[in-house]
Amino acid sequence: MNFTFKSRPPHPYLSAEIEGSFAYRTVKDRMPVILTKVIDFLCRSKNEILQNSSSEAATLEDLKFIIGKLSKLRSEMQTNKTLHQFETCSSHLEDCERWNKELNETKGSAAPCWFNSPWLLVECYMYRVIYAIFEDSLYLKRFDPFSHMKEESFFAQKNIICQLASYTNDLCLQTNHSSSQLQVNFMKLIETCLWGNRNDLSLSAGKTDIEIESRPFFDDIKQLNSQIIVNNINEVWIHMKDVQNYPYTKELSIIMDNSGLEMVADLSLAVYCISHKLFDRVNFYVKKIPWFVSDTTLNDLKWALRYMKNDCTELQHFAEKCLAYLDSNQFQVIEESYFTLPLPYHVMNEEDPQLYKKLCQSQLLIFKGDLNYRKLGGELCWPSFTTFKSFLQGFNPAPLLALRTIKAEIICDVPSSKKEELDLRDKDWMVKGNYGLIQFSK
Repeated sequence: MNFTFKSRPPHPYLSAEIEGSFAYRTVKDRMPVILTKVIDFLCRSKNEILQNSSSEAATLEDLKFIIGKLSKLRSEMQTNKTLHQFETCSSHLEDCERWNKELNETKGSAAPCWFNSPWLLVECYMYRVIYAIFEDSLYLKRFDPFSHMKEESFFAQKNIICQLASYTNDLCLQTNHSSSQLQVNFMKLIETCLWGNRNDLSLSAGKTDIEIESRPFFDDIKQLNSQIIVNNINEVWIHMKDVQNYPYTKELSIIMDNSGLEMVADLSLAVYCISHKLFDRVNFYVKKIPWFVSDTTLNDLKWALRYMKNDCTELQHFAEKCLAYLDSNQFQVIEESYFTLPLPYHVMNEEDPQLYKKLCQSQLLIFKGDLNYRKLGGELCWPSFTTFKSFLQGFNPAPLLALRTIKAEIICDVPSSKKEELDLRDKDWMVKGNYGLIQFSK
């Protein structure tokens, strides 16, 4: 049975078949550039990689093997070749059967190719193949070819990260917040989580030379909030007041997106929620393997906390608070293979009922970023005026909040007149990350 495409969808899938679409530009331009950057990094860093290896000669052979495979992958993508099945099963993911079933059944009798298959499938496929190439090596099986980009991005954003850590530390020192003050702070941190999502290395094709403005971060947030075109934040707070009366363990689950600033913003929200007893536990769902260049993995989170613990006082205090919550299990970091499959979320209950059941236990789910949004909507060309409830196609394991800066041509709950107005203002407004969505479904 086909996992993703087993029934006729209500609308066409986003695909690179449509020339000029963002999916087309992604497959034609952005994805080959990402592969080129990985290849260039491996070539430039060869000596350093060899020095850190227990067997230089064997690691050198690994590098030659990996670079050759990545170059072949790039060539096949650019010439619209067939997507190959996975021959070696990953012990870490145990997902080959599911992937191969998708590849078999995606286009019926036609072989899936880079430009004529659903965008979600081919983009996820590229990152899954990159992981498979490294896993097939002897000494570089768990090598993250994007870690240097993520670390460089963290350093480029450090000024803002320090501001955010300092702000959060101050909030934690304050006690006996009134209900109105809790609301103000919670909403401000939700907005911070939203706009932290603007920084996406897969969107910038791995560029990390981000210019950081010197003005205070929260001044930027205040200005950007006028560009939230769907904003259900008041509904979220009404729900939060109900959550406070929940008699059992109150859980917040964050399905994370980017590392760096966005990850720190998610941690800030979580620290505030625990310190002021809005929730008893926060679950962070991270990617199990390197994904979409900047997506958060467990190693990224560990690296950031180690770095902050040994830096300035503000970052030290922030990291110590996070580490204390991890030690007490009030923070839990969870890896799930479902998040690196090309599956939409409305089939989760059927395809991974255990994960769905886990999510059902939360009092609030926060889905971060564009890839999660695409999966929430099944990667379909929805009319912009589609309601969020219809968009989710029955997926609602718990009260659900989507936070996303818009970087792909998929959207809902936006009146046709508003979309036409924005189209006239900038034909590429849906792919630049300048507009935000705060959408809630209970």
